[in-house]
Amino acid sequence: MKIRARQRAIKIDESFDESNEVAAAIRSLVPPDTSMDEEVLDRMVGHLLSLQRRHLHGRQASRHHRLGTASLAAAALLVIAAVLVGVIIPAFMSGSKPAPTRSIALLGSLKGTVSVKPPGEKWQAASERAKITAGWTVKTGKGSLVSVTFPEGSIMRVSDESEAEVVTMTRRSITVEHIAGDTYHRVHTGTRYTVTNSGVRSTALGTAFNVDNRKAGKLEILSVEHAVEVEIGKHQPIRVAEGEVMLVSLNRGKEAVKQPVSREQLADSRLCANVQSDARAGYSTGIYGKLDVPLASQPEEQAPEVSSQPIALNGTVGDQGVSLDWTFSTPIKCNSLVLLRSELSEPEFPASEIARYSDTSISSAADDSIDRGHTYQYRLAALLESGEVSAYSNTVVISVNSGPALQAVSITLSASAESNGITLEWGVSGATTFTGFVVERVIQNAPGGSSTPVGTTTTKTVDSTNVFFTFQDNSVSAGYSYTYRIGLVVNGAVVYYSAPKTVDMPGL
Repeated sequence: MKIRARQRAIKIDESFDESNEVAAAIRSLVPPDTSMDEEVLDRMVGHLLSLQRRHLHGRQASRHHRLGTASLAAAALLVIAAVLVGVIIPAFMSGSKPAPTRSIALLGSLKGTVSVKPPGEKWQAASERAKITAGWTVKTGKGSLVSVTFPEGSIMRVSDESEAEVVTMTRRSITVEHIAGDTYHRVHTGTRYTVTNSGVRSTALGTAFNVDNRKAGKLEILSVEHAVEVEIGKHQPIRVAEGEVMLVSLNRGKEAVKQPVSREQLADSRLCANVQSDARAGYSTGIYGKLDVPLASQPEEQAPEVSSQPIALNGTVGDQGVSLDWTFSTPIKCNSLVLLRSELSEPEFPASEIARYSDTSISSAADDSIDRGHTYQYRLAALLESGEVSAYSNTVVISVNSGPALQAVSITLSASAESNGITLEWGVSGATTFTGFVVERVIQNAPGGSSTPVGTTTTKTVDSTNVFFTFQDNSVSAGYSYTYRIGLVVNGAVVYYSAPKTVDMPGL
């Protein structure tokens, strides 16, 4: 007699034991990403097939329905036992935990030559939709670009001839080391997203910013939407608001200046391409949208351009309005200067004129006719006697907050003794308008018979509007202790002092 085996599909209702407390407890012990050993899986399936055959035989031998119920319960117990034997018990016996799932980012929009480098390995060619994890480095060649989409939704776009390393990557936190070139970061809401370079940490407080270090010794952080907090060393973070740019000098004595972004900076082709990608994906374009800055190149059907910005214009906003100042990089011929202002488009003469100065030697002006919650664009035009424009300045973009003009002012100060003197570093946050600093030094301890006894105080004025500054005091002597504090100067008066720092200068 031939016996022919007939394979039948087993249908299991996954919710059959959802009300069973023991089953729920077992499920809570099994990690969701645990993979079962194939041998264990085969044994479990064998038990289920055997049980099915016994169950069918039992139904033929007896009409009693309770047998089927008991068999289903037995099937559930066998499944649980298989999981215990094959997964949970071996894990406890070995003392190890199930390996956590590694977060994976995907490469996309790949153009040109793009390479990736896994930790401890050599560079290799990248491909579209390639997967990378924490520790991988991405590099682009000339005329190339690539985007990195992180698992929680944030996107990093690496421009041509640029390099960046994904340092950490989790569902809530991303850290990127910007190595070279420029990278654009569109950050998912709720993610703690940080970009580091040479001891400078830029942390997103919203959505979009650009990091660029193409100029040797310089690092530029530009906030396209919302804000970025920039932390230099161990100093208190400095907020870079939407439409502002911070330029950090990475030389031995770090300095940083924060200023409104110019329209010329917003016209950078790489930056425009990244913001254009945001717009196509349905994201807000931040300062670009507010200023109606064109993202696509426009055909030029204009009159010949005037001189290429021989006037450098800067601006800040304070309690009394907007303060503007300018310098001439080259001598220009003009009969008067005209201050231009607009809100939506780039200021043009004569439509945007708000003030005219016949004295061409002046170098500053103020605008107190502003409204909070508005964004203004300023430009200076030099006019010939005929009334034609001989030169334009750059365009400065200034956003006036709808809230108070000043946050709580803070200065963080650090001091260290070195062989050639004492180095001071300080950062300013919360102050939108100031004209300089005062460095105050008091002798805290002095050797016996010193000609400069304890309590001797000296001050030095520093004319700078940098939000981060490095100062070298070379007029110190061995064996002394000095206490420093930094005063913030506004309109010739100190309005705020930092906490004091005391430094010992070692004896020879």
